[in-house]
Amino acid sequence: MSQEHGQPTESRPETPVLPLGITPRRFGRSPGLKFFVIGFLALLLLIPLMFVSSLRGERSATANLAAREIGDAWGREQIVGGPALLVPYLVPPKTANAAPTREVAIFLPDDLQASSEAQTEIRRRSIFDVPVYRSKVALTARFLPPDFKAITSEEVQPLWSEAVLAVGVADVRGLKNRATAQIRDGAAIEFEPTLGAGIRDGNGIHATLRGIDLTRPLIVEAGLDLNGSRSLSIVPLAKNSALRMSSNWQHPSFSGAHLPDDRVVDANGFSASWRVSHLARNLPLAFTHDKRADVTFLAGGVGARFYQPVDLYQLVDRAIKYGILFVGAVFLAVFGLELVARDNLHAVQYTLVGFALVLFYVLLLSLAEHLGFLTAYLTAAAATTALIALYIGLVLRSFARGAVLGLILATGYGLVYALLKSEDFALLAGAIGAFVALTALMLGTARVNWSGLGDGVAKSVTSDAGAPKSPA
Repeated sequence: MSQEHGQPTESRPETPVLPLGITPRRFGRSPGLKFFVIGFLALLLLIPLMFVSSLRGERSATANLAAREIGDAWGREQIVGGPALLVPYLVPPKTANAAPTREVAIFLPDDLQASSEAQTEIRRRSIFDVPVYRSKVALTARFLPPDFKAITSEEVQPLWSEAVLAVGVADVRGLKNRATAQIRDGAAIEFEPTLGAGIRDGNGIHATLRGIDLTRPLIVEAGLDLNGSRSLSIVPLAKNSALRMSSNWQHPSFSGAHLPDDRVVDANGFSASWRVSHLARNLPLAFTHDKRADVTFLAGGVGARFYQPVDLYQLVDRAIKYGILFVGAVFLAVFGLELVARDNLHAVQYTLVGFALVLFYVLLLSLAEHLGFLTAYLTAAAATTALIALYIGLVLRSFARGAVLGLILATGYGLVYALLKSEDFALLAGAIGAFVALTALMLGTARVNWSGLGDGVAKSVTSDAGAPKSPA
């Protein structure tokens, strides 16, 4: 307390003096500082985006579980390998007191003609659709007389009475009705479970060849009624294999060790054919079973996956990967409108805009499971665009600026959808789009005073120059 002219006066804390008339309020409104705050908020939104991505993964896992459950009851992805000729034989003992060793020789056909016709249908579990099929597989194989010298140089004793014809099947639960093989110029023989010839490993069926003269060429015709889901493949085991496949499914994805030589895909379905030589398989035509028969019979198949053209979970995942870039671009657009309007938006308002952008992906995921990806994308994008445009229009007290932001959002969502559908050119289009956006930002803000100090400095200098000097 001090007294002047008898009146007490209070001492007040001195206001910090900033150079050239710069006030703390003006420094707080620095566009440069605001720019980095907005960037920090955009990075924080990575956290809810990660939760949305985790939610997408859970829904995708649920869809795969539904597909597996349907496959367990109907039939899983099917691979047919064979037929092959399995002949047990005895190897002479190395010593006088030892017993002969029993082995199984596997002889692959010299020629194989295989065809399959699959009729597909959609099975539904909860809200998930899974394509399944009923197929008829026809196999015609020609075998040369078994030559054990191609396997071993020892004198072995073939057990012709135990010889079997084996066909590998990936999921034997999909086999329907009886399966028989017709010996050319002979009787029909019926298939039984397992690969036979004492082989316990591997999935498949076998037919005994007891009474069949195997010292002459053997021609066998076999037919299978097979249920499965998602994909169907046939293994070209022969020296020369000719395979054909047809189906009413309009969206095949040809897969396997070899692509088809000829294929036709139209509104009625697809048909494809392969010709494969054993030289392309790196597998001998005769060898001894070494407990890898399942791998031998079922590896290297060719066929088609009954591909669903819109894998919504994959598309949603790709959309989420563009999320942080999209959020950053929208924040920059709002920041630009804020500069033009000479207004000052709060960080909370940017955060609310960010939450609306994140909620778009939740809407997209939930709606896509019921409406399809395109309808869900249009609905979620329209709702998000309308909400943010209306909100910014109210905040900036200008519905014209809100409409401008809505146009920017609509264009952005359109570009993202184009990137999602263009797998081959997504990287190129994304890189060009990012470069154009950065160019527009740099040129549009070339004259922005990012420090926010120039106006205060100029105003202070002008006021100091025009004010009358006080007497010393």
